[in-house]
Amino acid sequence: MIPMDVVTCHSTSEAETEAIAHHLAQKLTPGSLIALSGDVGTGKTVFARGIIHGLGHPDPYITSPTFTLINTYTQGRLSVYHFDLYRLESTEALLASGAEEYLNGDGVCLVEWPRLWLERGVADYLEVLLTAPSHETMTHRTIQLRPYGPASQRFIQPFLCPPS
Repeated sequence: MIPMDVVTCHSTSEAETEAIAHHLAQKLTPGSLIALSGDVGTGKTVFARGIIHGLGHPDPYITSPTFTLINTYTQGRLSVYHFDLYRLESTEALLASGAEEYLNGDGVCLVEWPRLWLERGVADYLEVLLTAPSHETMTHRTIQLRPYGPASQRFIQPFLCPPS
């Protein structure tokens, strides 16, 4: 699938990455799926933390659910289901986990390492691709917002990246 449009933002700190995510959080609606893509250490969990805080969840300790598969946050404007699928090796393991029960629900699904989920044929999602141009500049990030479907297209129309 080809993204409908792409918005590219730049960040030079965790705080700026969180600010971009916080801005995006204001546009999210029930049933939103955000696919967080990028190499290890590019800021997927930092971006997730910005969305979670942007939706009004007060927890100061947002971590990646690498070993628990899912962290749930229910105290904000929308519930958030934060997944990390890095350790799952097959679509069968994904199905057995029960993760798909959260799709199209009353909250927002944030999925780190979303390949298996997307291989299942999700119809509408926003991919957030985080990249670091080189290991020498580990504080700089390029953040691309790539909508796949009409609902996620609305999240970036219009979307102005906060100044870095």
